[in-house]
Amino acid sequence: MSSQGFEDAAEDFVDLKLEIERLLKERLPFTQGESKKLLVNDINRKITSAQSSLDDMQREVERAYVGVRPQLSYKLRTYQTEFGALRRQVEQELKRLQSGGSSNPFDRPDPTRSNVLRNQDAVERTTAAIHRTEILAVETENIGNEITTELGSQRDKLVRTRDLLDQTDSTLDKTRRTILTMGRKAVTNKVLLIVIIVLEVLILGGCFYWKFS
Repeated sequence: MSSQGFEDAAEDFVDLKLEIERLLKERLPFTQGESKKLLVNDINRKITSAQSSLDDMQREVERAYVGVRPQLSYKLRTYQTEFGALRRQVEQELKRLQSGGSSNPFDRPDPTRSNVLRNQDAVERTTAAIHRTEILAVETENIGNEITTELGSQRDKLVRTRDLLDQTDSTLDKTRRTILTMGRKAVTNKVLLIVIIVLEVLILGGCFYWKFS
């Protein structure tokens, strides 16, 4: 139903998004010095790759069949919204990193911040679940429309078949009546022929009788 190229790019995007979120929440807050710089570079590379996956999905939407293009466009908008939120989160984290100082939340664990991140993660999962539900609803609606269209087509075929059968029955009735009429005419012609033969025989007999009497 959908473009395989779009689905492949979407799978890559989701994998990258999950990996970026994991790095932001599980590694970056507890990494320092040169390791932190390397980790930030890795996150930036994954952000670029995720954007490339979105671009690939956009091209697949433009090449997709008209019937599935709305569904793919809806999915793409959902991924773009998720990517925008993720990018803002990355920018906020990097700004905190650049602020430096011993009060930098990345240099020491902060229970309050951890709770906030957990709550934010729960909200994001809920939002993603809602998006998936909306996508499923759109797919279900498209499938329902396709089934309705197919049933309408089947109904039209059945109506045409019924009309054809009615026409065939009518033709058979006419043929049957024609055959009966021809049969009656044939019987009538036979009777007339027999009557003519009998009359000829009687006439010939009368002639012979009159001639030799």
